Amino acid sequence: MFNTLCSSCHGQSGAGDGPGAASLNPKPRNYTDKAWQASVTDDDIRRIILEGGLAVGKSQMMPPSPQLKDKPLVVDELVKIVRSFGQ
Repeated sequence: MFNTLCSSCHGQSGAGDGPGAASLNPKPRNYTDKAWQASVTDDDIRRIILEGGLAVGKSQMMPPSPQLKDKPLVVDELVKIVRSFGQ
């Protein structure tokens, strides 16, 4: 799911350097940033995934994924993947 929804902008390594990132302003979040990782909770990440950046006062370029609302286990796995980039 990460490869399908996220990696085109956030990159395979989570560094915000996917092929779609070049045309975006602001640039996608770099998940390897330890300061950012420490500043957000898992619930924050879940909300961003489901509701998009605009819902949390961030860029509207981060689209919501409402199709995952009824798939909490998928969202939990995405959160784990995002967290894994900060280790």
